[in-house]
Amino acid sequence: MTAAFVAVLAIMVALWLKHRTKQDTARRDDERARMEVALEEARTREDAANLERAQLEASLQVTREAAEAQRTALQQLSSELGDRLLQQQASAFQATTAALERRASSESEAIRAAYEAATAERNERLHLELQPVHETLQRVADTTVATDTRSASEFTRLVTLVQGLNDEQRAHREETRKLQDTLRVSQVRGRYGEWTLQRALEAAGLQERVHYVMQPALRDEEGLFRPDAVLLLPQGRAIVVDSKAPLQHLLDAQHASTQSEKTALLDRHAKALRGHIDQLASKGYPARMSAVVPDRVLLDGALLFVPADAVLDAAYRRDPKLLQHAAGQQVHLVSPASLLTVLSAVEQLWRQDGRDQRAAEIEKIGADLLGRLGVVLGHVSGVQRAMTDCVAAYNALTTSLESRLLPIARRMEELGVRTREATPTIGEIDTVPRELGPRLSRALVAPQTDVTTMSVASDETAAAA
Repeated sequence: MTAAFVAVLAIMVALWLKHRTKQDTARRDDERARMEVALEEARTREDAANLERAQLEASLQVTREAAEAQRTALQQLSSELGDRLLQQQASAFQATTAALERRASSESEAIRAAYEAATAERNERLHLELQPVHETLQRVADTTVATDTRSASEFTRLVTLVQGLNDEQRAHREETRKLQDTLRVSQVRGRYGEWTLQRALEAAGLQERVHYVMQPALRDEEGLFRPDAVLLLPQGRAIVVDSKAPLQHLLDAQHASTQSEKTALLDRHAKALRGHIDQLASKGYPARMSAVVPDRVLLDGALLFVPADAVLDAAYRRDPKLLQHAAGQQVHLVSPASLLTVLSAVEQLWRQDGRDQRAAEIEKIGADLLGRLGVVLGHVSGVQRAMTDCVAAYNALTTSLESRLLPIARRMEELGVRTREATPTIGEIDTVPRELGPRLSRALVAPQTDVTTMSVASDETAAAA
């Protein structure tokens, strides 16, 4: 699947590069067409200037030929006339010829100067007009080179990326092949299932030998048996977990050459998983462990842990009644996802059990505290009664002194009996101990519960000691 994706990606990138190159080519062709039209117009103007120059040169040539014809005619005329006339005519002809030559030379120079000026101006104008065309063509060439360079760079990077993906895919296939070869060994598959089970238990936050036990070795009348794991639940309950990894036929189905062969291997995979269910149900773990560990009450049935959801899914597809068959055998199929849900519920049960134990402990301590408080309040009540009796005895004593002894003492003083010390004045005590509050009084007189009887008795024993 990865190779197909890489191939599709490479094709899409190649099509995109081709489309982009086609757009750049079309844009460059449009620019080149506009430049060629401008160049053609410039060439047309240059051809017109060349034609005008040729016409001027032809006119000059005609003027020269006329002058040459006149010179020839004058020479013929001078041969026919006399020497004198010839001389006069020759002199006049020379003067005329010189004048014509000067005029022709001046006109030729003027025509040449005008032509050169017009040519220079036309060349300058053509240069100015063709300069943007030249710059545009240069930019188009630079853009074309840059586009080709960028396209080559992007193609090279794409090739490198595809090569890297191919290397990673080959490495992945090699690792997958090694893993499949390793999982074909039954001992490795068993160890893989046990390791996945323990990782799931640890991931759920459970502690070994507190919330679960891995592979406990137990022996009964039938011999030694060792389940993969035993989940310990609150209130002395437990549930057995057995791990199975039926991967042999499923791995073979991945490399099947035909669909019929693949279907047959998947059917064998579902049949193998059904066999593991029957085998686990036949072991009778709950009854055997209840006999060996009487302080644990095992729940009916057991959990059959499969270390991958795909293993169960493939079996369900070929055997839709597999789940009902397992439920009828008191075997519950679980994968890593569903096992984590079960383990989360177990962890919550332990947390709730801890809260219940703490609440029971707090209730016990509270009852003990109330019992101890009752004992202390009993002692306080005794002290209160003793202090009240002491105050009453003191007041009775002072009343007796005032009514019986002090009158006799006063009579003796009247008869002249004197003492060196003055008789002190003794009064009654009006302050009495404060009564206990209504809440403490109710707690003091309230009947003690059965829970606090032992604590109260121990406190009274300690107080007496």
